[in-house]
Amino acid sequence: MGGLSSPTPQQLTVESWSMYSVGILLIIGRIYSRCIILNGFRNLQTEDFLMIFNAAMYTILMSAINVSGRTATNLMEPGTLETLTPEDIQARIYGSKIVILLEQSMLILIWGIKGCMILMYNRLTTRLQQQLLVKCVGCYIVVGFFAVELAWFLSCRPFVGYWALPVPMDQCATYQHYSIVQACFNISSDLMMLGIAIPLFLRARVPTKKKFILVGIFGCGIFVILAACLNKYYNFSNPFTTIYMLWYIREASTAVYVSNLPMLWPLFRRVFNIGTFQDRSTPKYDSQPLSNLSSRKKGTLTSLAGSEDRITREPALEIDQRISFTVEEYRREGKGAEVDVELASKESQESIRSHGGGYKAEVSTCP
Repeated sequence: MGGLSSPTPQQLTVESWSMYSVGILLIIGRIYSRCIILNGFRNLQTEDFLMIFNAAMYTILMSAINVSGRTATNLMEPGTLETLTPEDIQARIYGSKIVILLEQSMLILIWGIKGCMILMYNRLTTRLQQQLLVKCVGCYIVVGFFAVELAWFLSCRPFVGYWALPVPMDQCATYQHYSIVQACFNISSDLMMLGIAIPLFLRARVPTKKKFILVGIFGCGIFVILAACLNKYYNFSNPFTTIYMLWYIREASTAVYVSNLPMLWPLFRRVFNIGTFQDRSTPKYDSQPLSNLSSRKKGTLTSLAGSEDRITREPALEIDQRISFTVEEYRREGKGAEVDVELASKESQESIRSHGGGYKAEVSTCP
């Protein structure tokens, strides 16, 4: 391992900004796509606004990595301090403060993405038994964030030691205790979310090809976990290099990709004029059209364009009903407007409950 050296500033620049560009485009596409189906920016949901905040953290992270890759810090090999000039010391103090910004933006970004994902899973599992598990994992993620921040503030005392020269204790330069706590909560919570997502999508009522597309997208979370492991490995095994920054870039960027790709389907439909995520080939069940149940509600008929959606006594995951792959609402005036599928779902459930809650219902395609 002694032959490994830090990436050059040019390497960090190329990799960070190229991956960042893709990530930001996906976030912009996600927000635009959500505006399409939610009928405007004001109707965006909590996870969408959280993703906008994540975009700001993503920008700060990439900027901090590029500055830090060009600046020395208070982490140095033994005997180096005695050779430094006052100007070198000031430069290292500045570099150490940038590392604080880097670490905090990375922490907030990764946990912000976890928040977006767990909110989406909570919607996906409405009326499913897995929702309780999702809420438990969500609580674990919140506890993990505060535990990691607590480790951050307690690992180096006094706090100004994070940029002091000489450092009052090794942890102020190495961050090892903080990194161990961060890795434990980060990796374990990612594994928990994968354990929820992949079985959920394998059971989803979508054609096999599209099912594996979803599983493949969320399966990229495995690479996020691998990147998290590798950045900590290089942080511990090569503490005087910045190799870990490359894996910060890869972990953060892949997490951004995975959390935004599933939300782009409405945009793909509009741009490429393709169908809904579900096919018309959904197996038939004995059912009563939902239009019959909801016709009493101000003449409103809710439909999923190009698909059939059912509510059963033992509901399975309905992708179109949960993730917003377009719902159209036709009102008495004859004007159609795209609305959030979750709102349509709630209206459908209310109609079913008003009729005793014992129906199997389907949403038929409107002409």
